[in-house]
Amino acid sequence: MNRIIYTTAFLLFSLMAMAQNDVQYTNYLFNRLAYNPAYAGSAGVPVVNALYRNQWTGGFADGKAPKTGTINYHAPIQCGRGGLGFGFTSDKAGIFNSNRLDGAYAYKFNVSKKGVLSLGLGAQLEFGSADYFRTNPLDQGDLTIENGNDTYNKTRVNFGAGLYYTHNDNFYIGLSAPQLLNTSYFREVNISGDGNDFHTYYLMLGFVTDLSSNIKLVPGAMLSLHGNAPFEFDINANLVFMDKLWVGLNYRLDDSIDGLIQYQLTNDLRAGFSYDFTTSDIKNYSNGSLEFLLSYSFNNFSKNLSNLRYF
Repeated sequence: MNRIIYTTAFLLFSLMAMAQNDVQYTNYLFNRLAYNPAYAGSAGVPVVNALYRNQWTGGFADGKAPKTGTINYHAPIQCGRGGLGFGFTSDKAGIFNSNRLDGAYAYKFNVSKKGVLSLGLGAQLEFGSADYFRTNPLDQGDLTIENGNDTYNKTRVNFGAGLYYTHNDNFYIGLSAPQLLNTSYFREVNISGDGNDFHTYYLMLGFVTDLSSNIKLVPGAMLSLHGNAPFEFDINANLVFMDKLWVGLNYRLDDSIDGLIQYQLTNDLRAGFSYDFTTSDIKNYSNGSLEFLLSYSFNNFSKNLSNLRYF
């Protein structure tokens, strides 16, 4: 049984790497800089986000399930006309490890009295490695395993771009392509496709509305379009009670139903947790996925923010 799970896990990770090179987050609403460089500085104050994701817990042996840790910082510059962001992500899945440094710059235009359009450019430096020593001897002959090599290391550069529009601070829509070049190290280990397998395009949108004096509704959605992967779609809704407690649900098409909870500990500090209830066939090998989020906003840097930000 352990050998079956071991082999299945490796095949799943190969397919996952083949289908999507960008890291997947359930808390994407609070980690938009990871998908769109045009979001840099949009919070109006400096913000630090830290997120840890443990995917498909409890089912795969020897730490084969994906684990991702990320921290990013972004802030307005040029009197709010521009935004600058930096990030570091460590992603591990099976025998593959990826450490990535990200930079983002955004410039904002007033397109109406209440509308602001942001144009963003991003750059990435990826340090990738594959530890073939950890592969299963039962997988001999698998083309994704390089014979005679114990490890594989590669450094790659990539670039991204995005658009981000907000209206009256209660509606947003963004379009982005975080990786424009086919330079990921996955292309070097024989698990890439026809050259379009790393071009993922994201469309995200959401808004906030008052249900009562103490309750707000914050719905949102994200679509990802990928040449070699099925159509991906997330839709979520959060209820915010007294600007303190966030409780929400997220549905990921053909993959999971996710529960989210967050609490505004102070005007600056927010903590969150999410759990993915897997609905795909992977549920036979997994107990679901976990995410933890910490976000700190330096609200004392601005005298214009009189309440909490939702986007």
